Amino acid sequence: MKLYLAQKQKMIIDKLHFERQLNNINQILCKKDFNVTLLRKMPLNNFKKEEILSHYSLTFQNFPLTIENSSNEIGISHFATEFFEFYYELVDMNRAVSPQKEKEILNKRQTFIPENNLETIEIFIDEFIHSLIYNYENFLSNTMKQHYFVGVNNEVKILLNILKRYKSILEDQTKQIDIFWSIRLDKKISDLVLEMLIEFIEQRLSILTISTDNINFESKLIYIQNESSSIEWNGSQQELCELILELEKKEWIAEIRTGDRRKFANSITKIFNLDKTKKSKGSNSNNSFYQLLKGEHIDNTRTYPFMEKENYEKKFSGILDLKKIQTE
Repeated sequence: MKLYLAQKQKMIIDKLHFERQLNNINQILCKKDFNVTLLRKMPLNNFKKEEILSHYSLTFQNFPLTIENSSNEIGISHFATEFFEFYYELVDMNRAVSPQKEKEILNKRQTFIPENNLETIEIFIDEFIHSLIYNYENFLSNTMKQHYFVGVNNEVKILLNILKRYKSILEDQTKQIDIFWSIRLDKKISDLVLEMLIEFIEQRLSILTISTDNINFESKLIYIQNESSSIEWNGSQQELCELILELEKKEWIAEIRTGDRRKFANSITKIFNLDKTKKSKGSNSNNSFYQLLKGEHIDNTRTYPFMEKENYEKKFSGILDLKKIQTE
């Protein structure tokens, strides 16, 4: 892997650029220093691929502009958790949702506990930042369609207006931006997302408006050779997840602690290249793997439905138990 670092400007070419803010968000969620409530938004009723893709576009490929009063409360709707389950089936796996699976997803509404679904916030923010960096063209196109910018086709003017709006909200302790329709963030997390958006917009504006008049072109880039590289995974994401779970179960790796599952999934997707598992070029393999690794909570127990399906053949159940080997 080769990295090129500019002397004056850090180009945002990877989600790792925002690792500090993403880690801070994770720490806030782990501390749970806020109230968690059920956000009563209209539930998902149309389970068609087109509808799911449309909502994805509105949520994850759009600059949020709505202002709301600041809050120390987090709200999560049924819809937020259901959306990614349907997205995984319809888009990531590119298959129709069976009536049985649809019923299974909707039945969870009866036992939905918002505070047990904080991981959904991490998934939403991760997908949002991933889309901003890797699918910015769609981001800009969708933002131009908002009524606020009707008739304005100048990217610089649009970004300057958004930047002004974001910076004013960042300085106002009584207001925040409503980032996601189906999730209400508290002021701290909302502002951390704003910081990332502001930095991205400022970097984009510097590219669009830069003048070459006073640039010293003799200034060279610093070249750093990074010998580390990821390992190409030839199996499916389910099989990689099964391997990790078996290694954990048989105690070859330490138990994945509550609150660290997102970090752990990120570490695995840095080690293993999951490009072969992608269904489309722009898909976020990190998030789809995390969806598998986080499993589901049933009666306060984490379960992994994909391993219980009749058509799933386990590949790593034969791994020996470490403790058993050590005591022999």
